[in-house]
Amino acid sequence: MQPFRLVQVIAVVALSLGGMTPGASWAKEADAGAFLKSLSRDASTKLGSEDLSEAEKEANFRQLFRSAFDVPAISRFVLGKYWRRASETQREDFMAAFEELHMRRFLPLFAKYDDESIMVESVLAEETRPDFFRVSSRIDRAEGEPFAVVWRIRDTGESYRILDVVAEGVSMAISLRHEYGAVAKANGLDGLLEQMRSKSADLAAQ
Repeated sequence: MQPFRLVQVIAVVALSLGGMTPGASWAKEADAGAFLKSLSRDASTKLGSEDLSEAEKEANFRQLFRSAFDVPAISRFVLGKYWRRASETQREDFMAAFEELHMRRFLPLFAKYDDESIMVESVLAEETRPDFFRVSSRIDRAEGEPFAVVWRIRDTGESYRILDVVAEGVSMAISLRHEYGAVAKANGLDGLLEQMRSKSADLAAQ
């Protein structure tokens, strides 16, 4: 696996748009790091085994995707003003297309997951949003040098969700916002949806 691929796979992420209630504790900080480590272990167990069928890997990846990431929040952020203008049907269609596209795009990489390990180095609550955490980590690989990644994680009250991943100074959420915004500007939201569905179909055929 190439050095940046693990980050590409698990950085289909959102930036939260709402304020949070103060009161995060040290226990929550520890849990934010534990959540990240648990996600890494689950990916290795549920996607890395050669004994799993392609259908089983796809089902496992879909479950991991839905449990780790907030797709509605991702959608609101990456579409920006186009989300506000969209009808309810268009919003539902985008979320479905977004999930399917990234399932098809990243499952082949995750299916080759080779037990890279995430080492949590520090967890800090954000000063102005104490239920938001920045988790600094080091990803060790079987071959090659380790590399650093900073994760932004939110405590929703019921679970933790990844909000953004910054690797080599690049925010993955912002990159997605630029990508989808450019396509929507040129082709409209329906044009963006059409391109996403077409790409998903191409990937499925492969």
